[in-house]
Amino acid sequence: MENNIKFNEVEAMLPVYVKDVGNCTEIITSGSTFIRSATIETCIKNLADYYNLSLYHNRVNYGDELGITNKVPVVINENLVYIYVNVREPMFKHDAACGFVDLNAIEQVFEKEGTAAIVLKSGRTIQTRQSVRSVKKSMLGARLAREVYKEKHKKNN
Repeated sequence: MENNIKFNEVEAMLPVYVKDVGNCTEIITSGSTFIRSATIETCIKNLADYYNLSLYHNRVNYGDELGITNKVPVVINENLVYIYVNVREPMFKHDAACGFVDLNAIEQVFEKEGTAAIVLKSGRTIQTRQSVRSVKKSMLGARLAREVYKEKHKKNN
């Protein structure tokens, strides 16, 4: 991600395939949308580096607390938690099909064409490949992870 991105405004990062370029990432902020010619994995690593966060330790710590091993919410701080959202059919083995959506950016989740659609506060709608129940379960896990973060980082007065 380039330095001109305001990391705290990133509402979602979604994998997209761009003809003649390959796997890229669509970055949705509160004010704009653009394509970055880097994979979703690179973009989430850059975001984690910006916040001095270890994705490995995030997955281990919050995964243990939530009792899950895969698709553990990425907890940046108490105001910024990303959930995994399956948005496309993998095109080949090890292809990224999941993107990341900021929990606080979600305005509404509803069923559309048999799967969940997420409406962001910016007005953008993201069509997923998951059920509404699955997305809401991810959102609940993210809320619980945020509470765990708050408990671990509580200031002692």
